Amino acid sequence: MAGLPAVLSWPHQTKEFPSLPNLYLRPSVQQAELSQTVSPGETLTLSCSVPDSFPKGPVLWFKGTGPNRQLIYSFRGGLFPRVKKTGNTTKAGNTDFSIRISEISLADAGTYFCVKFKEGKPDIEYQSGQGTQVTVIAPPSLPVIIGPLEKALIGQAVNFSCISYGFFPENITLKWFKNGKEISSLQTHVVKLKESNVYKISSTTEVVLSLQDFYAYITCDVNHLSLHYPLQGTADLSKTMLVPPTMSIFEHPVSKNKINVTCKAKKFYPKGIWLTWLKNGNVSRIDKTLTPTKRRDGLYTVQSSILVNKPHEIEDTVLTCQAEQDGQQEVTSKMTFLVSAHLDNNFTIGHSMYVLDYSMASFACMLAPWKQKDWLFLSLL
Repeated sequence: MAGLPAVLSWPHQTKEFPSLPNLYLRPSVQQAELSQTVSPGETLTLSCSVPDSFPKGPVLWFKGTGPNRQLIYSFRGGLFPRVKKTGNTTKAGNTDFSIRISEISLADAGTYFCVKFKEGKPDIEYQSGQGTQVTVIAPPSLPVIIGPLEKALIGQAVNFSCISYGFFPENITLKWFKNGKEISSLQTHVVKLKESNVYKISSTTEVVLSLQDFYAYITCDVNHLSLHYPLQGTADLSKTMLVPPTMSIFEHPVSKNKINVTCKAKKFYPKGIWLTWLKNGNVSRIDKTLTPTKRRDGLYTVQSSILVNKPHEIEDTVLTCQAEQDGQQEVTSKMTFLVSAHLDNNFTIGHSMYVLDYSMASFACMLAPWKQKDWLFLSLL
């Protein structure tokens, strides 16, 4: 044992005895945790050990330092409704002065000190623990993506907003993705909610709609130190799209004096659509109860037919098939054709017209007329 003092007197630590110099530390107030993280509503335990060799005097817990520090608990007594001691401090030789704080709130964040006083008139602060930094964290809400109020046409740029709130502290990240590939945001803001002292994040991104994105989706990922993994909000781009129909019209003779004219609207979205027939500018029929057929690509097709009498020799009949989508009158597709009365006895066509009009986009079609027996045919080129 003769060599032991020499070992203890080494001025540096070794791999074999890394903590030997601590043997010379004088007794002190010990707070086991340098930091703790809790969530609102939870219970926080703060540990403190005070050597029984210290002078007689009380132990108090404070939040903060200096003249404005806040008394959290006194083992001598007092009114501390949310704080309780964990050990028996009246027991002889007791060194445990730990406390438990219930119903933690955001206001409880801060540094807590266990302080030993020396009895006197007044008591004198003898020694303080190193402090325990308490961080109160509140997780963000599930992100919600808000799209445009009305559907938009293919090729239009639309904005999406993502909102999440209720988190603390304010440090947070938000990222946008389209089909798993990150896209940029137009702007992102974090603001403090005055009433509750928690924070809210809002972000906006822009997407140009294309038909290739019909099955695409965008996501908003929010990450915060209170989370084990990011929270995600999702929106389907198809729910934002308005795909106008491709219109076609054709006729089939049913008798010498009658023609069955069919209007077909195809490759449109969403499902809801009305087809309206107008004869010489006047509404002839409105089909609101049509059942569109869903295609493999997710778009829809529907058709409607109307029976037309052969026009008198001095009259032209102008038929218009109009499609109204999404309950919006301004979003309509029209197809118009002229059944001319200026025909000879063999129904040789003197004039025909076929027009497609869409209020938010333009299309052009041409018809080639020909004669077959006693019937009038119009055909797409």
